[in-house]
Amino acid sequence: MMSFTILFWLVLTLTWPLMLVGMTTCTATRAWGCRLSPWAAVPAVILAVFIGPSETFYFSWLLLGTELGLDDTGHIFLLLTALLWWLAAVYAKGYLPLIEQARFFSFFNVAMLGNVGLILAQDMLSFYLFFTLMSFASYGLVVHERHAAASYAGKIYIILVIVGEVALFAALAWAAVIAETLSFEFARPVIAQSSLLDWVISLALIGFGIKAGVIILHVWLPLAHPVAPTPASAVLSGSMIKAGLLGWLKLLPLGEALMHSWGGLFITLGLIAAFYAVAVGLMQHDAKTLLAYSSISQMGVLTAAVGLGLMVPAAWPGILATILVYTLHHGLAKGSLFLGVGVLGKCSGHWRRLAWVGLWLPALALAGAPFTSGMVAKTLLKMQTLHAPDIWSAVFQTLLPCSAIATALLLGKFLFMLSQPVSTRKTEPLSVPTLMVPWVVLLMLVASLPWWPLASETDLWSGDILLDSLWPVMLAGLIMLVSVTRNQWLPRRFAINSPTFGGQIFSLRIPPGDILAPIEWIIHYILNGARRLCCDELPHRYQSLQSFLQRIRTTIEWQHLIERLEWQLCRWPTALMGFLVLGLILGWGKMSF
Repeated sequence: MMSFTILFWLVLTLTWPLMLVGMTTCTATRAWGCRLSPWAAVPAVILAVFIGPSETFYFSWLLLGTELGLDDTGHIFLLLTALLWWLAAVYAKGYLPLIEQARFFSFFNVAMLGNVGLILAQDMLSFYLFFTLMSFASYGLVVHERHAAASYAGKIYIILVIVGEVALFAALAWAAVIAETLSFEFARPVIAQSSLLDWVISLALIGFGIKAGVIILHVWLPLAHPVAPTPASAVLSGSMIKAGLLGWLKLLPLGEALMHSWGGLFITLGLIAAFYAVAVGLMQHDAKTLLAYSSISQMGVLTAAVGLGLMVPAAWPGILATILVYTLHHGLAKGSLFLGVGVLGKCSGHWRRLAWVGLWLPALALAGAPFTSGMVAKTLLKMQTLHAPDIWSAVFQTLLPCSAIATALLLGKFLFMLSQPVSTRKTEPLSVPTLMVPWVVLLMLVASLPWWPLASETDLWSGDILLDSLWPVMLAGLIMLVSVTRNQWLPRRFAINSPTFGGQIFSLRIPPGDILAPIEWIIHYILNGARRLCCDELPHRYQSLQSFLQRIRTTIEWQHLIERLEWQLCRWPTALMGFLVLGLILGWGKMSF
Protein backbone atom coordinates (compact mmCIF):
# COMPACT_ATOMS: atom_id res chain seq x y z
CA MET A 1 0.00 0.00 0.00
CA MET A 2 2.83 2.37 0.87
CA SER A 3 4.55 1.65 -2.45
CA PHE A 4 1.34 2.42 -4.32
CA THR A 5 0.98 5.74 -2.47
CA ILE A 6 4.55 6.75 -3.30
CA LEU A 7 4.09 5.74 -6.93
CA PHE A 8 0.85 7.71 -7.13
CA TRP A 9 2.50 10.93 -5.91
CA LEU A 10 5.51 10.37 -8.15
CA VAL A 11 3.31 10.08 -11.21
CA LEU A 12 1.05 12.96 -10.15
CA THR A 13 4.08 15.20 -9.55
CA LEU A 14 5.07 14.78 -13.20
CA THR A 15 1.66 14.64 -14.88
CA TRP A 16 -0.16 17.45 -13.05
CA PRO A 17 2.05 20.28 -14.43
CA LEU A 18 1.78 18.71 -17.88
CA MET A 19 -2.02 18.78 -17.67
CA LEU A 20 -1.91 22.45 -16.68
CA VAL A 21 0.32 23.23 -19.67
CA GLY A 22 -2.32 21.72 -21.92
CA MET A 23 -5.02 23.78 -20.22
CA THR A 24 -3.13 27.08 -20.53
CA THR A 25 -2.42 26.53 -24.23
CA CYS A 26 -6.02 25.59 -25.09
CA THR A 27 -8.37 28.55 -25.58
CA ALA A 28 -11.37 26.83 -23.99
CA THR A 29 -9.56 25.97 -20.75
CA ARG A 30 -7.02 28.82 -20.60
CA ALA A 31 -8.74 30.69 -17.78
CA TRP A 32 -8.90 27.60 -15.58
CA GLY A 33 -5.33 26.74 -16.45
CA CYS A 34 -4.17 30.15 -15.21
CA ARG A 35 -6.23 29.81 -12.01
CA LEU A 36 -4.78 26.37 -11.22
CA SER A 37 -1.17 26.99 -12.28
CA PRO A 38 -0.14 28.39 -8.86
CA TRP A 39 -0.85 24.89 -7.51
CA ALA A 40 1.20 23.01 -10.11
CA ALA A 41 3.98 22.29 -7.62
CA VAL A 42 1.71 21.09 -4.79
CA PRO A 43 2.17 17.34 -5.53
CA ALA A 44 5.94 17.87 -5.47
CA VAL A 45 5.64 19.72 -2.15
CA ILE A 46 3.60 16.85 -0.68
CA LEU A 47 6.11 14.31 -1.98
CA ALA A 48 9.03 16.22 -0.46
CA VAL A 49 7.46 17.22 2.87
CA PHE A 50 5.23 14.30 3.80
CA ILE A 51 6.71 11.28 2.00
CA GLY A 52 10.44 11.92 1.68
CA PRO A 53 13.07 9.47 0.41
CA SER A 54 11.53 6.40 -1.17
CA GLU A 55 12.30 3.32 -3.20
CA THR A 56 13.12 3.52 -6.89
CA PHE A 57 10.49 2.41 -9.42
CA TYR A 58 11.63 0.87 -12.70
CA PHE A 59 9.46 1.21 -15.83
CA SER A 60 10.89 -1.15 -18.44
CA TRP A 61 8.35 -0.09 -21.07
CA LEU A 62 9.22 3.62 -20.92
CA LEU A 63 12.06 4.83 -23.17
CA LEU A 64 15.07 2.54 -22.61
CA GLY A 65 13.97 1.71 -19.09
CA THR A 66 13.10 4.61 -16.81
CA GLU A 67 13.98 4.77 -13.11
CA LEU A 68 12.10 7.23 -10.89
CA GLY A 69 12.65 7.67 -7.19
CA LEU A 70 13.80 9.96 -4.43
CA ASP A 71 17.05 9.37 -2.59
CA ASP A 72 18.38 11.37 0.35
CA THR A 73 20.21 13.89 -1.84
CA GLY A 74 17.27 14.31 -4.18
CA HIS A 75 14.97 14.79 -1.21
CA ILE A 76 16.72 18.04 -0.20
CA PHE A 77 16.82 19.28 -3.79
CA LEU A 78 13.13 18.44 -4.27
CA LEU A 79 12.20 20.18 -1.03
CA LEU A 80 13.94 23.38 -2.16
CA THR A 81 12.69 23.14 -5.73
CA ALA A 82 9.07 22.38 -4.89
CA LEU A 83 8.78 25.15 -2.29
CA LEU A 84 10.38 27.76 -4.53
CA TRP A 85 8.33 26.90 -7.61
CA TRP A 86 5.12 26.83 -5.60
CA LEU A 87 5.69 30.18 -3.89
CA ALA A 88 6.96 31.78 -7.11
CA ALA A 89 3.86 30.58 -8.98
CA VAL A 90 1.53 32.05 -6.35
CA TYR A 91 3.59 35.25 -6.51
CA ALA A 92 3.36 35.35 -10.32
CA LYS A 93 -0.43 35.22 -10.17
CA GLY A 94 -0.47 38.64 -8.52
CA TYR A 95 2.66 40.02 -10.17
CA LEU A 96 1.81 39.58 -13.86
CA PRO A 97 -1.03 41.24 -15.79
CA LEU A 98 -3.86 38.86 -16.58
CA ILE A 99 -3.21 39.08 -20.32
CA GLU A 100 0.36 37.74 -19.89
CA GLN A 101 -0.36 34.93 -17.46
CA ALA A 102 -1.28 32.20 -19.96
CA ARG A 103 1.93 32.65 -21.94
CA PHE A 104 4.04 32.89 -18.80
CA PHE A 105 2.54 29.86 -17.05
CA SER A 106 2.87 27.72 -20.19
CA PHE A 107 6.66 28.05 -20.12
CA PHE A 108 6.78 28.22 -16.33
CA ASN A 109 5.02 24.88 -15.83
CA VAL A 110 7.10 23.12 -18.49
CA ALA A 111 10.32 24.40 -16.91
CA MET A 112 9.07 23.32 -13.49
CA LEU A 113 8.25 19.85 -14.83
CA GLY A 114 11.80 19.55 -16.15
CA ASN A 115 13.34 20.81 -12.91
CA VAL A 116 11.32 18.41 -10.73
CA GLY A 117 11.71 15.53 -13.17
CA LEU A 118 15.49 15.64 -13.27
CA ILE A 119 15.53 15.35 -9.47
CA LEU A 120 13.32 12.26 -9.55
CA ALA A 121 15.14 10.67 -12.50
CA GLN A 122 17.60 7.97 -11.45
CA ASP A 123 18.72 6.99 -14.95
CA MET A 124 20.79 9.01 -17.40
CA LEU A 125 18.34 9.17 -20.29
CA SER A 126 15.41 10.42 -18.21
CA PHE A 127 17.67 12.89 -16.43
CA TYR A 128 18.94 14.25 -19.73
CA LEU A 129 15.46 14.62 -21.20
CA PHE A 130 14.14 16.46 -18.13
CA PHE A 131 17.28 18.63 -17.99
CA THR A 132 16.85 19.55 -21.66
CA LEU A 133 13.14 20.24 -21.17
CA MET A 134 13.90 22.63 -18.31
CA SER A 135 16.67 24.40 -20.23
CA PHE A 136 14.69 25.08 -23.40
CA ALA A 137 11.46 25.98 -21.60
CA SER A 138 13.37 28.55 -19.55
CA TYR A 139 14.10 30.44 -22.76
CA GLY A 140 10.44 31.48 -22.81
CA LEU A 141 10.83 32.92 -19.31
CA VAL A 142 13.96 34.87 -20.26
CA VAL A 143 12.39 36.51 -23.34
CA HIS A 144 8.96 36.98 -21.76
CA GLU A 145 9.12 40.80 -21.80
CA ARG A 146 9.84 40.85 -25.56
CA HIS A 147 12.13 43.88 -25.64
CA ALA A 148 15.64 44.28 -27.04
CA ALA A 149 17.46 43.42 -23.81
CA ALA A 150 15.34 40.29 -23.34
CA SER A 151 15.99 39.17 -26.92
CA TYR A 152 19.73 39.66 -26.50
CA ALA A 153 19.75 37.78 -23.19
CA GLY A 154 17.68 35.01 -24.75
CA LYS A 155 20.11 34.72 -27.66
CA ILE A 156 23.13 34.35 -25.38
CA TYR A 157 21.20 31.95 -23.14
CA ILE A 158 20.08 29.65 -25.93
CA ILE A 159 23.57 29.54 -27.48
CA LEU A 160 25.06 28.39 -24.19
CA VAL A 161 22.17 25.97 -23.62
CA ILE A 162 22.89 24.24 -26.93
CA VAL A 163 26.62 24.07 -26.20
CA GLY A 164 25.87 22.67 -22.75
CA GLU A 165 23.38 20.12 -24.03
CA VAL A 166 25.88 18.79 -26.58
CA ALA A 167 28.60 18.46 -23.93
CA LEU A 168 26.16 16.90 -21.46
CA PHE A 169 24.86 14.39 -24.00
CA ALA A 170 28.43 13.36 -24.82
CA ALA A 171 29.29 12.98 -21.13
CA LEU A 172 26.22 10.87 -20.32
CA ALA A 173 26.51 8.76 -23.48
CA TRP A 174 30.17 8.09 -22.78
CA ALA A 175 29.40 7.20 -19.17
CA ALA A 176 26.61 4.85 -20.23
CA VAL A 177 28.88 3.07 -22.73
CA ILE A 178 31.66 2.72 -20.16
CA ALA A 179 29.38 1.39 -17.42
CA GLU A 180 27.04 -0.54 -19.75
CA THR A 181 24.09 0.78 -17.76
CA LEU A 182 21.92 3.90 -17.63
CA SER A 183 21.60 3.83 -13.84
CA PHE A 184 23.59 6.53 -12.04
CA GLU A 185 23.93 4.33 -8.96
CA PHE A 186 25.62 1.46 -10.79
CA ALA A 187 27.54 3.63 -13.25
CA ARG A 188 29.54 5.72 -10.78
CA PRO A 189 31.80 2.91 -9.42
CA VAL A 190 32.56 1.71 -12.95
CA ILE A 191 33.32 5.22 -14.22
CA ALA A 192 35.71 5.75 -11.31
CA GLN A 193 37.89 2.88 -12.56
CA SER A 194 37.74 3.78 -16.25
CA SER A 195 40.65 5.20 -18.23
CA LEU A 196 38.15 7.57 -19.86
CA LEU A 197 37.20 9.19 -16.56
CA ASP A 198 38.95 12.46 -17.46
CA TRP A 199 36.86 12.84 -20.61
CA VAL A 200 33.61 12.29 -18.73
CA ILE A 201 34.53 14.81 -16.03
CA SER A 202 35.67 17.45 -18.52
CA LEU A 203 32.44 17.19 -20.51
CA ALA A 204 30.37 17.21 -17.31
CA LEU A 205 32.24 20.30 -16.13
CA ILE A 206 31.15 22.14 -19.28
CA GLY A 207 27.64 20.69 -19.59
CA PHE A 208 26.64 21.19 -15.96
CA GLY A 209 28.96 24.15 -15.43
CA ILE A 210 26.97 26.37 -17.78
CA LYS A 211 23.87 25.84 -15.66
CA ALA A 212 25.81 26.18 -12.39
CA GLY A 213 27.43 29.46 -13.41
CA VAL A 214 31.05 28.28 -13.46
CA ILE A 215 33.44 31.12 -14.20
CA ILE A 216 33.73 31.90 -17.95
CA LEU A 217 30.52 29.90 -18.56
CA HIS A 218 28.51 32.25 -16.32
CA VAL A 219 27.79 35.07 -18.77
CA TRP A 220 24.11 34.20 -19.35
CA LEU A 221 23.16 34.64 -15.69
CA PRO A 222 23.61 38.43 -15.29
CA LEU A 223 21.86 38.95 -18.61
CA ALA A 224 18.87 36.67 -18.01
CA HIS A 225 18.01 37.61 -14.41
CA PRO A 226 17.30 41.34 -14.92
CA VAL A 227 15.06 40.85 -17.97
CA ALA A 228 13.04 37.86 -16.73
CA PRO A 229 9.93 38.53 -14.63
CA THR A 230 10.70 38.52 -10.91
CA PRO A 231 9.09 35.11 -10.13
CA ALA A 232 11.08 33.58 -13.00
CA SER A 233 14.29 35.17 -11.68
CA ALA A 234 13.60 33.67 -8.26
CA VAL A 235 13.43 30.10 -9.59
CA LEU A 236 16.25 30.65 -12.09
CA SER A 237 18.65 31.66 -9.34
CA GLY A 238 17.21 29.72 -6.43
CA SER A 239 16.43 26.38 -8.04
CA MET A 240 17.34 25.87 -11.69
CA ILE A 241 20.94 26.95 -11.20
CA LYS A 242 21.24 24.05 -8.72
CA ALA A 243 20.45 21.54 -11.48
CA GLY A 244 24.08 21.74 -12.59
CA LEU A 245 25.22 21.01 -9.05
CA LEU A 246 22.85 18.04 -8.79
CA GLY A 247 24.17 16.73 -12.09
CA TRP A 248 27.70 16.68 -10.70
CA LEU A 249 26.50 14.88 -7.58
CA LYS A 250 24.69 12.25 -9.67
CA LEU A 251 27.36 11.59 -12.30
CA LEU A 252 30.79 12.20 -10.78
CA PRO A 253 32.27 9.32 -8.74
CA LEU A 254 32.43 11.41 -5.58
CA GLY A 255 33.59 9.32 -2.65
CA GLU A 256 34.57 6.52 -5.05
CA ALA A 257 38.04 7.61 -6.16
CA LEU A 258 40.77 10.12 -5.35
CA MET A 259 40.98 12.78 -8.09
CA HIS A 260 43.44 15.33 -6.78
CA SER A 261 43.96 17.24 -10.03
CA TRP A 262 40.27 17.55 -10.83
CA GLY A 263 39.55 18.53 -7.24
CA GLY A 264 42.15 21.27 -7.46
CA LEU A 265 40.61 22.54 -10.70
CA PHE A 266 37.08 22.63 -9.25
CA ILE A 267 38.34 24.41 -6.12
CA THR A 268 40.29 26.96 -8.17
CA LEU A 269 37.38 27.71 -10.50
CA GLY A 270 35.01 27.97 -7.55
CA LEU A 271 37.16 30.34 -5.50
CA ILE A 272 37.88 32.54 -8.53
CA ALA A 273 34.14 32.79 -9.19
CA ALA A 274 33.46 33.58 -5.52
CA PHE A 275 35.62 36.71 -5.64
CA TYR A 276 35.43 37.70 -9.30
CA ALA A 277 31.63 37.77 -9.27
CA VAL A 278 31.61 40.03 -6.22
CA ALA A 279 34.13 42.40 -7.82
CA VAL A 280 32.01 42.70 -10.96
CA GLY A 281 28.77 42.79 -8.97
CA LEU A 282 29.95 45.82 -7.00
CA MET A 283 30.12 47.69 -10.31
CA GLN A 284 26.50 46.96 -11.22
CA HIS A 285 23.66 49.43 -10.81
CA ASP A 286 20.66 47.15 -11.19
CA ALA A 287 19.45 45.19 -8.18
CA LYS A 288 18.61 41.97 -10.04
CA THR A 289 21.90 42.02 -11.94
CA LEU A 290 23.73 42.40 -8.64
CA LEU A 291 21.83 39.41 -7.24
CA ALA A 292 22.79 37.39 -10.32
CA TYR A 293 26.47 38.01 -9.62
CA SER A 294 25.85 37.08 -6.00
CA SER A 295 24.47 33.74 -7.20
CA ILE A 296 27.59 33.18 -9.32
CA SER A 297 29.72 33.88 -6.25
CA GLN A 298 27.77 31.51 -4.01
CA MET A 299 27.72 28.77 -6.64
CA GLY A 300 31.48 29.22 -6.80
CA VAL A 301 31.66 28.24 -3.13
CA LEU A 302 29.57 25.14 -3.87
CA THR A 303 31.79 24.30 -6.85
CA ALA A 304 34.80 24.48 -4.53
CA ALA A 305 32.99 22.15 -2.11
CA VAL A 306 32.52 19.61 -4.93
CA GLY A 307 36.23 19.94 -5.65
CA LEU A 308 36.93 19.20 -2.01
CA GLY A 309 34.90 15.99 -2.36
CA LEU A 310 36.93 14.98 -5.42
CA MET A 311 40.14 15.61 -3.51
CA VAL A 312 39.16 13.91 -0.21
CA PRO A 313 36.84 10.96 -1.02
CA ALA A 314 37.02 9.60 2.53
CA ALA A 315 35.33 12.75 3.87
CA TRP A 316 32.61 12.76 1.21
CA PRO A 317 29.59 11.93 3.47
CA GLY A 318 30.25 15.00 5.63
CA ILE A 319 31.00 17.18 2.59
CA LEU A 320 27.76 16.05 0.93
CA ALA A 321 25.72 16.98 4.02
CA THR A 322 27.39 20.40 4.01
CA ILE A 323 26.62 20.91 0.32
CA LEU A 324 22.96 20.05 0.94
CA VAL A 325 22.70 22.54 3.81
CA TYR A 326 24.43 25.23 1.75
CA THR A 327 22.18 24.52 -1.25
CA LEU A 328 19.02 24.79 0.82
CA HIS A 329 20.26 27.94 2.52
CA HIS A 330 21.24 29.72 -0.69
CA GLY A 331 18.14 28.71 -2.63
CA LEU A 332 15.67 29.96 -0.01
CA ALA A 333 17.61 33.16 0.73
CA LYS A 334 18.17 34.08 -2.91
CA GLY A 335 14.57 33.33 -3.84
CA SER A 336 13.30 35.60 -1.06
CA LEU A 337 15.64 38.40 -2.19
CA PHE A 338 14.33 38.28 -5.75
CA LEU A 339 10.70 38.19 -4.64
CA GLY A 340 11.45 41.06 -2.27
CA VAL A 341 12.77 43.16 -5.15
CA GLY A 342 9.47 42.61 -6.95
CA VAL A 343 7.49 43.57 -3.84
CA LEU A 344 9.47 46.81 -3.54
CA GLY A 345 8.71 47.61 -7.16
CA LYS A 346 4.96 47.25 -6.62
CA CYS A 347 4.46 49.25 -3.44
CA SER A 348 5.32 52.61 -1.89
CA GLY A 349 5.29 54.51 1.37
CA HIS A 350 5.04 52.49 4.57
CA TRP A 351 4.70 49.18 2.72
CA ARG A 352 7.90 49.84 0.78
CA ARG A 353 9.87 50.68 3.92
CA LEU A 354 8.56 47.53 5.57
CA ALA A 355 9.53 45.43 2.56
CA TRP A 356 13.02 46.95 2.57
CA VAL A 357 13.48 45.97 6.22
CA GLY A 358 12.32 42.45 5.36
CA LEU A 359 15.11 42.14 2.79
CA TRP A 360 17.69 42.41 5.56
CA LEU A 361 16.96 38.88 6.79
CA PRO A 362 17.95 36.95 3.63
CA ALA A 363 20.77 39.41 2.97
CA LEU A 364 22.27 38.78 6.41
CA ALA A 365 21.74 35.04 5.93
CA LEU A 366 23.73 35.05 2.69
CA ALA A 367 26.46 37.07 4.39
CA GLY A 368 26.67 34.43 7.13
CA ALA A 369 25.60 36.62 10.06
CA PRO A 370 25.13 34.98 13.49
CA PHE A 371 21.95 32.96 14.12
CA THR A 372 21.25 32.63 10.38
CA SER A 373 21.33 29.72 7.97
CA GLY A 374 24.40 31.28 6.35
CA MET A 375 26.34 30.95 9.59
CA VAL A 376 25.41 27.26 9.79
CA ALA A 377 26.33 26.54 6.16
CA LYS A 378 29.62 28.43 6.19
CA THR A 379 30.68 26.95 9.54
CA LEU A 380 29.97 23.40 8.35
CA LEU A 381 31.96 24.06 5.18
CA LYS A 382 34.88 25.46 7.15
CA MET A 383 34.86 22.32 9.31
CA GLN A 384 34.98 20.08 6.25
CA THR A 385 37.94 21.96 4.78
CA LEU A 386 40.06 20.66 7.66
CA HIS A 387 40.06 17.29 5.85
CA ALA A 388 41.82 18.80 2.83
CA PRO A 389 45.59 18.58 2.28
CA ASP A 390 47.51 21.17 4.27
CA ILE A 391 47.96 23.74 1.52
CA TRP A 392 44.33 23.56 0.40
CA SER A 393 43.10 23.64 3.97
CA ALA A 394 45.09 26.83 4.55
CA VAL A 395 43.65 28.32 1.35
CA PHE A 396 40.10 27.57 2.46
CA GLN A 397 40.62 28.80 6.02
CA THR A 398 41.98 32.09 4.65
CA LEU A 399 39.62 32.72 1.76
CA LEU A 400 36.27 31.62 3.21
CA PRO A 401 36.16 34.55 5.71
CA CYS A 402 37.25 36.86 2.89
CA SER A 403 34.40 35.48 0.79
CA ALA A 404 31.97 36.25 3.62
CA ILE A 405 33.25 39.86 3.72
CA ALA A 406 32.90 40.15 -0.07
CA THR A 407 29.35 38.78 0.00
CA ALA A 408 28.39 41.14 2.81
CA LEU A 409 29.77 44.09 0.82
CA LEU A 410 27.82 43.06 -2.26
CA LEU A 411 24.55 42.68 -0.36
CA GLY A 412 25.23 45.90 1.53
CA LYS A 413 25.35 47.71 -1.79
CA PHE A 414 22.16 45.88 -2.82
CA LEU A 415 20.31 47.14 0.27
CA PHE A 416 21.70 50.65 -0.16
CA MET A 417 20.57 50.77 -3.80
CA LEU A 418 17.02 49.78 -2.88
CA SER A 419 16.90 52.31 -0.05
CA GLN A 420 17.28 55.20 -2.49
CA PRO A 421 14.09 56.91 -3.73
CA VAL A 422 13.51 56.46 -7.45
CA SER A 423 11.58 59.27 -9.07
CA THR A 424 10.45 57.15 -12.00
CA ARG A 425 9.09 54.37 -9.81
CA LYS A 426 5.42 53.68 -10.39
CA THR A 427 3.58 54.06 -7.11
CA GLU A 428 1.06 51.31 -6.53
CA PRO A 429 -0.69 50.29 -3.32
CA LEU A 430 -0.03 46.70 -2.35
CA SER A 431 -3.64 45.68 -2.82
CA VAL A 432 -3.22 41.95 -3.43
CA PRO A 433 -1.93 39.46 -0.86
CA THR A 434 -0.55 37.18 -3.58
CA LEU A 435 2.66 39.20 -3.60
CA MET A 436 3.24 39.61 0.11
CA VAL A 437 2.06 36.20 1.36
CA PRO A 438 4.50 33.95 -0.58
CA TRP A 439 7.35 36.34 0.18
CA VAL A 440 6.59 36.35 3.91
CA VAL A 441 6.35 32.53 3.89
CA LEU A 442 9.76 32.38 2.24
CA LEU A 443 11.19 34.78 4.82
CA MET A 444 9.84 32.55 7.59
CA LEU A 445 11.53 29.53 5.99
CA VAL A 446 14.82 31.44 5.81
CA ALA A 447 14.53 32.48 9.46
CA SER A 448 13.71 28.95 10.66
CA LEU A 449 16.28 27.07 8.57
CA PRO A 450 19.04 27.09 11.25
CA TRP A 451 16.75 24.99 13.45
CA TRP A 452 15.81 22.43 10.78
CA PRO A 453 17.08 18.90 11.60
CA LEU A 454 19.58 18.81 8.72
CA ALA A 455 21.18 22.11 9.76
CA SER A 456 21.07 21.68 13.53
CA GLU A 457 22.69 18.26 13.91
CA THR A 458 26.01 19.81 14.97
CA ASP A 459 26.47 22.18 17.88
CA LEU A 460 27.12 25.47 16.08
CA TRP A 461 26.14 27.92 18.76
CA SER A 462 29.41 28.30 20.67
CA GLY A 463 30.83 31.74 21.32
CA ASP A 464 33.81 31.23 19.01
CA ILE A 465 31.61 30.28 16.07
CA LEU A 466 29.26 33.21 16.66
CA LEU A 467 32.25 35.57 16.80
CA ASP A 468 33.75 34.08 13.63
CA SER A 469 30.49 34.72 11.81
CA LEU A 470 30.07 38.22 13.25
CA TRP A 471 33.34 39.97 12.43
CA PRO A 472 33.19 39.61 8.60
CA VAL A 473 29.71 41.15 8.56
CA MET A 474 30.76 43.93 10.94
CA LEU A 475 33.86 44.72 8.88
CA ALA A 476 31.82 44.83 5.67
CA GLY A 477 29.28 47.06 7.41
CA LEU A 478 32.04 49.43 8.48
CA ILE A 479 33.39 49.61 4.93
CA MET A 480 29.90 50.31 3.60
CA LEU A 481 29.34 52.99 6.23
CA VAL A 482 32.56 54.74 5.24
CA SER A 483 31.66 54.46 1.54
CA VAL A 484 28.17 55.88 2.03
CA THR A 485 29.15 58.78 4.30
CA ARG A 486 32.48 59.67 2.70
CA ASN A 487 31.11 62.70 0.81
CA GLN A 488 30.01 64.29 4.06
CA TRP A 489 33.28 64.29 6.00
CA LEU A 490 36.20 63.53 3.66
CA PRO A 491 38.00 66.23 1.61
CA ARG A 492 36.39 67.06 -1.71
CA ARG A 493 39.14 65.44 -3.77
CA PHE A 494 38.14 62.06 -2.32
CA ALA A 495 34.41 62.46 -3.02
CA ILE A 496 32.69 59.86 -5.13
CA ASN A 497 31.63 62.47 -7.69
CA SER A 498 35.11 64.00 -7.80
CA PRO A 499 36.81 64.03 -11.22
CA THR A 500 40.04 62.84 -9.59
CA PHE A 501 41.46 59.38 -10.17
CA GLY A 502 39.96 58.05 -6.94
CA GLY A 503 36.51 59.29 -7.93
CA GLN A 504 36.82 57.61 -11.31
CA ILE A 505 37.59 54.27 -9.66
CA PHE A 506 34.42 54.42 -7.58
CA SER A 507 32.33 55.26 -10.65
CA LEU A 508 33.57 52.30 -12.73
CA ARG A 509 30.90 50.25 -14.46
CA ILE A 510 31.11 46.87 -16.12
CA PRO A 511 28.25 45.82 -18.40
CA PRO A 512 26.29 42.71 -17.38
CA GLY A 513 27.97 39.69 -18.86
CA ASP A 514 31.43 41.20 -18.17
CA ILE A 515 33.78 39.03 -20.28
CA LEU A 516 31.08 38.69 -22.93
CA ALA A 517 31.86 42.20 -24.21
CA PRO A 518 35.49 41.48 -25.23
CA ILE A 519 34.49 38.05 -26.53
CA GLU A 520 31.84 39.62 -28.76
CA TRP A 521 34.36 42.24 -29.93
CA ILE A 522 36.82 39.52 -30.93
CA ILE A 523 34.11 37.54 -32.74
CA HIS A 524 32.89 40.65 -34.59
CA TYR A 525 36.48 41.52 -35.52
CA ILE A 526 37.04 38.04 -36.98
CA LEU A 527 33.70 38.07 -38.82
CA ASN A 528 34.31 41.56 -40.21
CA GLY A 529 37.76 40.45 -41.38
CA ALA A 530 36.23 37.41 -43.06
CA ARG A 531 33.59 39.61 -44.69
CA ARG A 532 36.21 42.03 -46.01
CA LEU A 533 38.23 39.10 -47.33
CA CYS A 534 35.25 37.52 -49.08
CA CYS A 535 33.56 40.68 -50.34
CA ASP A 536 36.49 43.01 -51.06
CA GLU A 537 39.88 41.32 -51.29
CA LEU A 538 38.97 38.01 -52.94
CA PRO A 539 37.03 39.64 -55.84
CA HIS A 540 39.95 42.03 -56.37
CA ARG A 541 42.44 39.15 -56.38
CA TYR A 542 40.19 37.19 -58.74
CA GLN A 543 40.09 40.10 -61.16
CA SER A 544 43.90 40.39 -60.98
CA LEU A 545 44.29 36.66 -61.71
CA GLN A 546 41.83 36.89 -64.57
CA SER A 547 43.77 39.80 -66.09
CA PHE A 548 47.04 37.88 -65.73
CA LEU A 549 45.62 34.84 -67.51
CA GLN A 550 44.23 37.07 -70.25
CA ARG A 551 47.66 38.56 -70.83
CA ILE A 552 49.20 35.08 -71.04
CA ARG A 553 46.59 34.05 -73.54
CA THR A 554 47.24 37.02 -75.81
CA THR A 555 51.06 37.00 -75.63
CA ILE A 556 51.88 33.30 -76.21
CA GLU A 557 51.71 31.84 -79.78
CA TRP A 558 49.30 29.07 -78.83
CA GLN A 559 48.85 27.79 -82.43
CA HIS A 560 52.58 27.21 -82.98
CA LEU A 561 52.89 25.62 -79.50
CA ILE A 562 50.10 23.13 -80.22
CA GLU A 563 51.60 22.18 -83.59
CA ARG A 564 55.01 21.40 -82.03
CA LEU A 565 53.34 19.34 -79.28
CA GLU A 566 51.44 17.32 -81.88
CA TRP A 567 54.65 16.67 -83.80
CA GLN A 568 56.35 15.39 -80.66
CA LEU A 569 53.46 13.06 -79.87
CA CYS A 570 53.68 11.61 -83.33
CA ARG A 571 57.23 10.42 -82.55
CA TRP A 572 56.15 8.46 -79.43
CA PRO A 573 55.83 5.06 -81.16
CA THR A 574 59.60 4.93 -81.71
CA ALA A 575 60.24 5.81 -78.07
CA LEU A 576 57.67 3.25 -76.95
CA MET A 577 59.41 0.47 -78.89
CA GLY A 578 62.68 1.39 -77.21
CA PHE A 579 61.04 1.11 -73.76
CA LEU A 580 59.61 -2.31 -74.64
CA VAL A 581 63.00 -3.63 -75.75
CA LEU A 582 64.62 -2.30 -72.60
CA GLY A 583 61.92 -3.97 -70.48
CA LEU A 584 62.47 -7.32 -72.19
CA ILE A 585 66.21 -7.13 -71.61
CA LEU A 586 65.75 -6.32 -67.90
CA GLY A 587 63.23 -9.11 -67.47
CA TRP A 588 65.52 -11.67 -69.14
CA GLY A 589 68.42 -10.56 -66.96
CA LYS A 590 66.34 -11.02 -63.75
CA MET A 591 65.26 -14.51 -64.81
CA SER A 592 68.83 -15.55 -65.58
CA PHE A 593 69.95 -14.68 -62.05
